[in-house]
Formats: sequence, structure tokens, C-alpha cells
Amino acid sequence: MLSLIGLGLNPMKHMTLEAIDALKCSDEIYLEEYTSRFMDSGIVDIENLINKKISILSRNDVESKFLIERARKKNVSLVMPGDPMIATTHVSLILDLINENIEYRIINGISILCTVPSLTGLQSYKFGRSISIPFPEYNYYPKSVYDFLKYNRNGGLHTISFLDLKDEREMSANMGMDILLFMEKMYSENVIDENAVVAVISRAGSADQKVYAGKIKDLIDKNFGKTPHLIVISGNLHFMELEALKRLTEYIE
Repeated sequence: MLSLIGLGLNPMKHMTLEAIDALKCSDEIYLEEYTSRFMDSGIVDIENLINKKISILSRNDVESKFLIERARKKNVSLVMPGDPMIATTHVSLILDLINENIEYRIINGISILCTVPSLTGLQSYKFGRSISIPFPEYNYYPKSVYDFLKYNRNGGLHTISFLDLKDEREMSANMGMDILLFMEKMYSENVIDENAVVAVISRAGSADQKVYAGKIKDLIDKNFGKTPHLIVISGNLHFMELEALKRLTEYIE
């Protein structure tokens, strides 16, 4: 059996009783954190709580047959930040388990996608497809990111923008906004400019979590503190959403 277990943004605060029980009953526990990382908690904290050893897997390990072969013989758990089926989808892994007639279960955790509306006051049903801003390589800026943002903005929808995490590097919100404005200069389709209203969430789920909002031109040079950061690009703002941004966040203008 394979259990896919989301531990939330901050495991020592967000881990559910169901998750703890499942981990304590596991023969083997593996962690993947190649798309995100935990706030205020480390792997040792989780190991001490459940009195079990946790092994770290690479993305290649998760996408190979390794877990399927282990789950064929033992009770195995794969844990990750957030929720297993949202920020990082594992649909292909689930389908492989079904094809191999291996039992599985999904234990949900608090995701950044449900945290963002709570922190900003933006209406959850007005969010479009999320985007991810990668570190530029060889001066390459993927147009697909710009096109998805354009689709959302044309529909009046808000956009959650994840920022690249690569090895030990974490993109800051400042760099993310700079890249978005640079993409606008490159593609010139009037998708975003320095007057766009955005929110920046710093270290969501941590003890030092901060939320800022305002126009890009007023935020782009601000020090948002330690990463990870996340940017929310607003669509058409209802007057109550704008009021919420001004009351729930540190609004800069």
C-alpha cells in the first residue's frame, strides 16, 4: 500500500491526526520536497514526532517505479509539503498504482492554494490557472507563462505565481516582478505593467509570515525578508476585495 500524505505548510502545526496515525503505522516513509519546503520544521522534527526514520527522494525517484515496487511489498508513505494533489500533482503515480492493483490512499494537507484567499481576502472562485516563474536561462523567458497570465487577466481572474526553487536558490518576489515586467517588454501584449495590483506573501505558514499588497511600482524594491515568496497578481478587484487587501495586508501606496 502507498499513502500519499500532505503535511501542510508547517507540519508541526498543520499535520492532521490522520496523517500522524498513518505515518506511525508505515513500514517505510519517504519525503519529496523538490517543489516546495516546510516552514519552521525540519525532517528531524517530524521524525521525532512519529518516532520513525524518513528518507528523502529525488524527483527521478518519485517518477520511477521505485515507490510502486516498495508499496507492492510494504506499507509505504510518501510525504510532502502542502497537499499531495494540488501544488504537486501525483495523478500519474496514482494511475500506475491502480494499473498494478496496489492499494493507495490520499491524506490531504493544507495547501498554499487555500491559504492565499484566507491571507488576502481575495475571492477563491476568482482565481485562474496558477503560473510558475522560472529562473531565466540563456535569456530564455517562456511565453507560456506570459500567455497563461494573459488568459487570466483577460478574464478578470487572479493569478497565483509560484517562484522558482532550484537547488539552494529561491527566487525573491522582487525578481519575480522584474521578470514579469521584462516579459511585458518582450511580448508587448498589454498583459501587465507597474500599476498592476499584486500581493506578496512571504514565508506562508511560518511564525514570521508576512503579507504585503500594492502596485508593482510600490513593491518591487521592498525588502520582503527571507524566502520563500509568492506573488498574487490581481484580476478585476471587487470593491470588497480591494478593501480586504488594504485591511488584511500591509498595503503600500
